[in-house]
Amino acid sequence: MGLTERVRAALDWSRIPDESGEEIVRANEQRLARMVAYVRLATVPFLAVPLVQWRDLPRPWIVLLALLAAAAWALFVLRRVRRNDGLRDDQLLAFADVAFCVALMAAGSRAALPEQRNAVLTELVPVSLVSPVVLAFAVGLRWRAAAAVALLGATWAASVWPDVSQKLGSDLLGFVVWYIAGLAVATLMRGMAAQTAAAVAHARRLDLALHREGFRRSLHDGVLPIFDGIALDERVGRDTRRAARRGAIRARALLSADAPAGGFEARVFDLAATFADLGLLLFPRVYVHEEPPPEVAAALLSAAHEALANALKYAGPDAEVVLFAEATADGVEISVLDSGAGFDPASTPRGRGYTSSLPAVTAAGAGWDVSSAPGQGTKVVLRWPAP
Repeated sequence: MGLTERVRAALDWSRIPDESGEEIVRANEQRLARMVAYVRLATVPFLAVPLVQWRDLPRPWIVLLALLAAAAWALFVLRRVRRNDGLRDDQLLAFADVAFCVALMAAGSRAALPEQRNAVLTELVPVSLVSPVVLAFAVGLRWRAAAAVALLGATWAASVWPDVSQKLGSDLLGFVVWYIAGLAVATLMRGMAAQTAAAVAHARRLDLALHREGFRRSLHDGVLPIFDGIALDERVGRDTRRAARRGAIRARALLSADAPAGGFEARVFDLAATFADLGLLLFPRVYVHEEPPPEVAAALLSAAHEALANALKYAGPDAEVVLFAEATADGVEISVLDSGAGFDPASTPRGRGYTSSLPAVTAAGAGWDVSSAPGQGTKVVLRWPAP
């Protein structure tokens, strides 16, 4: 990183992301703005010092008006930054503050004799030096802000003229130094706030992931075995077994909650839940490592839906059905296996239901196989790409 880049990294806060929705960043902006507003208010009493020389000033009432105007302006700045919750990018306030200081210096110079201006206007220095800080916090490292700082310096030099001394150089340097210091402070504070917000957000995500993993482990290791055990227990009634199977399907759907909405895994579980609610004693086994193409997923799921509908209609009320689905980078397989009555494919006429969606499977580049025998159940296997 070159010198220019290092300087910009240290002074240009516009490069720092404005996470305005993050509470830490908003709180930091509020602190920065109120700090400047309080400093602006704290410098007002300096304008009362020249009133000690009331009788020696040709126009002391100008000093009094300047004091009142500075107090009113400081209160306005404080109210505005409280209402806006920050100074960042409030360029209207920043340049209005510059205009106020320019007017204050020009008017204040008329309160003293030409040979007294340097001494009398010294009390304006603290008030005027706040303006470069406001520019730094609100506008940042920009040419227009630098031009405003130059205007402040030029107005100061014109205000003390002709009472010029070595002090003028230090006063002019003060405008530049306070502007640069304001840039450095703003960049540092905003950078720290952004880093803290990012760290807190990461910690929250990690904590959520740990809680989610704990929930998933408890569900997988504690609840699912109970549901599966009841669903397979011949000692309990058929309705209880089906209710347990539906509970297991819902639990597995929760375990797959990280799957994208409309994703293949979520759609398979939705299909299983639909037929479980219709009374099918269903055992889903779903393993999705990669999303298949949408047209392939649609064709295979449609065929699986038809196979499950046939199992519900023909397999018998006590038949158990296994829905297996796997999707990897190598392909997709869906199989529906039931332990029902089965049928003889050779003697079963077309139109019983198990073939109506298979042309769409073939058109998607997938293959299918239906095997069954009387009393031995039915197995439908769908594979993509076709073997």
